[in-house]
Amino acid sequence: MCGIAGSFQIDTSRPATGDRINEALRRIAHRGPDDEGIYRNGSAILGHRRLSILDVTNAGHQPFTDEGGRFTIVFNGEVFNFQALRADLEAQGHKFHSQSDTEVVLRLYTLKGPAFLDDLNGFFALAIHDAENDTLFLARDRFGVKPLLWSVVDGRFLFASELRALLALGVERKPDPLSAQQYFAYHYIPAPNTVFQGTQKLLPGYAVKVSAKGAQVERWYDVAEASKRVKKTSDPKKTLFDLLDDAVRLRLIADVPVGAFLSGGVDSSIVSALAARHHKHLHTFSIGYADDPFFDESPYAEEVARHIRSDHHTFKLTREELAENYTRLLAATDEPFADSSALPSYMLCERTRKLVTVAVSGDGADEVFGGYTKHQAELRWRSPGAKEKAVQLLAPLWKVLPRSRNGAWQNRFRQLDRFARLASTPEDRRFQELAAFTTHQEADALVAAPTDAQAMAARDAMFTQAFQRMPGMNGALLADVLSTLPNDMLHKVDLTSMAHALEVRTPFLDLRVVEFAFSLPPEAKLVKGSGKHILRETFGHLLPARVMTRSKKGFEVPLQDLLRGPLAAFVDTTVRKDPVEAAGLNWSAAQAVVSQLRSRTPGTSQATLHALLVYLTWWKAHVAA
Repeated sequence: MCGIAGSFQIDTSRPATGDRINEALRRIAHRGPDDEGIYRNGSAILGHRRLSILDVTNAGHQPFTDEGGRFTIVFNGEVFNFQALRADLEAQGHKFHSQSDTEVVLRLYTLKGPAFLDDLNGFFALAIHDAENDTLFLARDRFGVKPLLWSVVDGRFLFASELRALLALGVERKPDPLSAQQYFAYHYIPAPNTVFQGTQKLLPGYAVKVSAKGAQVERWYDVAEASKRVKKTSDPKKTLFDLLDDAVRLRLIADVPVGAFLSGGVDSSIVSALAARHHKHLHTFSIGYADDPFFDESPYAEEVARHIRSDHHTFKLTREELAENYTRLLAATDEPFADSSALPSYMLCERTRKLVTVAVSGDGADEVFGGYTKHQAELRWRSPGAKEKAVQLLAPLWKVLPRSRNGAWQNRFRQLDRFARLASTPEDRRFQELAAFTTHQEADALVAAPTDAQAMAARDAMFTQAFQRMPGMNGALLADVLSTLPNDMLHKVDLTSMAHALEVRTPFLDLRVVEFAFSLPPEAKLVKGSGKHILRETFGHLLPARVMTRSKKGFEVPLQDLLRGPLAAFVDTTVRKDPVEAAGLNWSAAQAVVSQLRSRTPGTSQATLHALLVYLTWWKAHVAA
């Protein structure tokens, strides 16, 4: 796991990037504190910051050039089947000079060209320069675990792992109002767009070919098509068990200490239980809330840890500690991103990194196997019974009851209100509404620029295209895998883990597991009242019954009490008329959000205020400065 940055001079008559690569690498040094390297040849400049995981010697140094000197790679990620790939190549007579997966990856490219990507089981963002033809090839992994951003400015193709490095390379700082509107709705900016005009995120499963003719983007992987090629099995549970067990085993291979995140939920508990089968004296890590028992799931994690006999570490966070780390998280955020669960994740990663360099996690299971509350709602919308019809009839009642995420009943009323409101909405539009933390009307009101309805409709169509790719509930799950997963969940993991040079590995996103899951009919994976049903049925014998049967809670944060309490002064100094209007936002709408939070009926305003604080802090650091 590392950080990469670089450039390619498309138009040689324009000014070159020059030494800007040094500043770009400095800005992402947190991603790779162990080593740095720069390559310059022809039109290309490649830069690398290294977090040493496999072959921690100098033999694994990057940029890495092949024996013939033609191809040079910078690689961020891990290929978990590299040992098997290497053994196949050695059987053909190939020799290697390091123990790293990077050398195997580059060798495969020299032999197969871009088709080598099909052989890789892992996550990555990479760039390879061909010195003979003076061309550049870049690619991002299938599901978007690792980020890769790019832009073409003044005849130069620029790329990097983080936006802050792209800024150092010279991308334009022209904020995009449409992206701001999407951000305030979803609390992230859906790919391929970024907060700046002219700068893009490379989509998962896509590649870019760059030459003197320009940049050409193309898709190299499609999970919907790949799942059609999966062989049918007479025993899906056994197949799934074997695939995930092997995925966990492969992700424990490292030359540094490895542990596991254990929240006490179904997904992380399954991964931890499987990891404990392959790793003696496994360290597991969880977060708890000392002052907010409603949000605290650490007792469940501790119960699982006792069951699997791991060496468990619970970090109990006070509100004061959360408040102290709030501004640190905002400083680590180089594009507006307001999933509040990033705060405990940031703190968990920092504490975990003191004991291990790699952690396995349960990320991806909810999207692939249908674990969210919205997936249960979707099942009920598609096949309503008496209960579902009653909820719709009581729609006026849900509107007047208190609705928020801050208590069991308030959260339930919020869910019932949303269920009744969206019952007759088309599935793609419903997906957008469920993905949003703030209504689109409220989000648009926060941005001063008028909405370009036609341009936004084009973005929405891209955001929901999965429903045309697969039918029924598999389409809903695919939509999450293509959007919510990379834009929100995996972005959060990359942001908060790499801030502390911690590598997080995701066994549920092993390509064999994902493709197998999408080859199954929806009813094999989830049923009414039991999300991720196949996971509970397949792995339940490994864990305490209480863990496998309890409802999903989520990584919630006591935001309301934080923003009303220890962060109240920060709210007042940040949400002020001049910086709000300078950032292109509506002052009266921003005032209304703060007023609602401090009223007797705050609703869900704490999430919107958090998004506002993130945006204003980002603007001050990356635009106003």
